[in-house]
Amino acid sequence: MKKIRLAMITDLLDRKPERTPYYRRLITELLKDPSFEITLIHYEPNPDQPLYKQAREILLPRIKLPVATRFISFIRFCLTTKEEFDIVHWFMPRVYPFFWLFPAKKKVIMTHGGGDILSPTDIWSWSRTVYNYTLIWFSKYADAMVGVTGYANREIIYAYGVPPEKVFTIIPSLDQMYDSLPSDDHVCSVLRKYGLVKGSYILFMGRFRLHKNVGNLVMAYIKYREHNPDTKELLVLAGSTKDEYLRSFGEVPASPFSSDIKFVGYIETEDMPSIYCGATALPFVTLSEGFGMPILEAWACKVPVITSGVTAMPEVAGNAAVIIDPHNPEALAEALALVHKPEVRNMLIERGLKRSRFFTMEMSTAGWVELYRKVLFGHKRLQYDEKPAMPETLPYEIK
Repeated sequence: MKKIRLAMITDLLDRKPERTPYYRRLITELLKDPSFEITLIHYEPNPDQPLYKQAREILLPRIKLPVATRFISFIRFCLTTKEEFDIVHWFMPRVYPFFWLFPAKKKVIMTHGGGDILSPTDIWSWSRTVYNYTLIWFSKYADAMVGVTGYANREIIYAYGVPPEKVFTIIPSLDQMYDSLPSDDHVCSVLRKYGLVKGSYILFMGRFRLHKNVGNLVMAYIKYREHNPDTKELLVLAGSTKDEYLRSFGEVPASPFSSDIKFVGYIETEDMPSIYCGATALPFVTLSEGFGMPILEAWACKVPVITSGVTAMPEVAGNAAVIIDPHNPEALAEALALVHKPEVRNMLIERGLKRSRFFTMEMSTAGWVELYRKVLFGHKRLQYDEKPAMPETLPYEIK
């Protein structure tokens, strides 16, 4: 049987390896499939990434210029190469103008959602603007755009003006480092690096961008402490810097409890399971999200989750989280008290752990394989082009 020649643009693996464990694992799984010939295409040698030794590799010849070096190098490759592929797959919606010149029959773009258009970041960049308008104006040249939830799928259709038949949902997987949890001794050892004690803090994990709603979380935490004066838990804000918080949300409100808000900065990837395991709850009440990976990670670490009743969050959470109005700090304060009640806490932990096992790499890889075959051979059905069946009932919903 003739192999499917699949090119994957892997520049992201080199530039931001901390953001690519899912894609590295996807490539690893696809390399096991004898029906594919995988070629990884990037710009700079990366001897630290073993995947380049396991798959076929193409380094794009670089034309060094004051600006647009990668763009010009990409275009030159497209116009001069004798390579031919069946499919090219971009891992992010960061495609250059004239991306359709790439020598592949079909173009697949992992768009994630439409947040770049519908909920733009508070930090403007020229390159991101170019990427966004490239997809808006030239989406007709993409054969498939892929979202991570049914909600994200609808965002893509609306934001980029893509026909629904070109947009598909493939659910990401929980990283394999959460397959088994660290021991208590290891958790305590890791937490000491960050000045933390197990069971003494509520955790937020993520960037401190406006849509992450961390300012409302801080206000809710202060209200929670005011309503529960005997509580001693810290609020730990992890995943970014205090400077980014100040740029997005301003100064922390003055309160007797403000000193219990702790900024711990970026977390080493290998330390993340321990940071989750040490927390008593994860409030993840963003205003706009295509998926929300911290929810899965907290579930896998047996941590109760509070999340938003907007965008993709109810779809991801199912019946395994407390759902609140993210604009209402009082509701979040009430939810923080609720998840500490033993019967609620135990139920959320049990449901969350069970639900986290739904998001497997096997299912995600199967979705990609079927998508590749659909765009190339025109199969009538794609297994994961609809959101998965989600439980109807929520444990608690606080208005």
